[in-house]
Amino acid sequence: MAETSYDWEKIANNSKFLELKNKKRSFLFSWWIISTIYYLLLPVISGYFPEAFRIKVIGPINFGYLFILSQFVVAIGVAAYYAHVANKDFDRLTKQLLDVLN
Repeated sequence: MAETSYDWEKIANNSKFLELKNKKRSFLFSWWIISTIYYLLLPVISGYFPEAFRIKVIGPINFGYLFILSQFVVAIGVAAYYAHVANKDFDRLTKQLLDVLN
């Protein structure tokens, strides 16, 4: 099997690669900030506003349980959205980059 050698400097300076890198970086950074803030709300609310976790929502289920469960829903939602964007945008840009390089 023959090895393919790549000019990594040429790839790193390619406009398609730079576009892919910038789009991916901005997407990941913004969603990392949003999910980190949402995650850190749990200790902030429980520390500064513990009475919020005593609010009954449905029978014995209080706001705290729902908030904790919502973090799983948010994590799954962010992962699903990332998969959608990756399949739609990042894969398209990667294919365009490979077409230019080959």
